[in-house]
Amino acid sequence: MAIQRWEYCSLTIDHFEEGDKRQSVLFVHYSVEGANKRPVPPDDFGRFVAQLGLESWELAGVSSDQPPLPGARYRESWVFKRPLKAK
Repeated sequence: MAIQRWEYCSLTIDHFEEGDKRQSVLFVHYSVEGANKRPVPPDDFGRFVAQLGLESWELAGVSSDQPPLPGARYRESWVFKRPLKAK
């Protein structure tokens, strides 16, 4: 039996003061070649997370122990995984 291999991605969300329209969301897809980063428009966040589900990404964990961007109150990192496709 083959060992299950996984691929990972994350969403990092910096939360600013309530009422502040700024919100920073960064998507990172990790691979052995490196990390592919791109911003996610805050207005598209819900659709983006729904798309991750359609692409078989599963939420594996949430962390809030990283320092936020300057001016942000706190930062969350959501880590997702899905089975790595055989090559």
